[in-house]
Amino acid sequence: MSLGGRDAGVTDALAGGLPDALVPVFVVLTYLGSTWFVTTVGPAVYLFGPQRGWLSRRDGARLLAASVGALALVVLAKGAFAEPRPPETVMRIPEEGNGFPSGHAMGSAAFYGALAALLDTGERTRRYAAAAGMIAFVSFTRLVLGVHYLADVVAGALVGAAFVAVLLALTRRRVGYGFGVAVATAAAAVVVVGPVEDPIAALGGTIGALAGWLLVTRRGALHDAVSVKVVVPVLAVLGGAAAFTLAFDVALPAVGVAHAAAGVAFVALPILGR
Repeated sequence: MSLGGRDAGVTDALAGGLPDALVPVFVVLTYLGSTWFVTTVGPAVYLFGPQRGWLSRRDGARLLAASVGALALVVLAKGAFAEPRPPETVMRIPEEGNGFPSGHAMGSAAFYGALAALLDTGERTRRYAAAAGMIAFVSFTRLVLGVHYLADVVAGALVGAAFVAVLLALTRRRVGYGFGVAVATAAAAVVVVGPVEDPIAALGGTIGALAGWLLVTRRGALHDAVSVKVVVPVLAVLGGAAAFTLAFDVALPAVGVAHAAAGVAFVALPILGR
């Protein structure tokens, strides 16, 4: 599906006006909307948030479902539209893959939007204002680095916000529905894009997260505390293994298994506290 020509004026102006010295700064800042950030901070909030009074474990799981579901939706949407990024002459950093919609903008909208809706701390209006600011800022970093058109980040933010609104409404009674939607979205990505790395990783991760949530609820570990000494090594080892399969030429079954194992572990860690 082609969108035709997307207006490059905003991207050209912002990327062209960025001093070389500031490029590394924005490279770091853009990670605030990256898959790596969402899949690291999201589980941390889910695991430690209840102990610190930030949100309940159940709402933490809703945050996870919205986050992994949105990341699966990014894979599906990018594959369905298959629209290119701005030309290399505009980019300030090398970036591969399709451009529409922006995965950073969509993931940020889902993650920060869900966080604002679910946290028990601070005033709701301030949380939403902060979330909107973060989504706009992450979107801005994608434009100033020259890796997306304005239409990419606007579409990504809007779709991400709509997705999280639907998922939070759906999970108000049954959290498992959210993980089920994430699995279905990832499965659709495999069908549309094909059995390649990103869709397989998304499918493995979402299936693992659903399995982990079922384990937590069936073992009655919903309110159990977790230890930093246990969580950090597990997140580092399994998360690192999953990342390794995408960074190197690894067989697709191994990609799926590694992401499924990480998904199960990240969500089911409260069981170890029993």
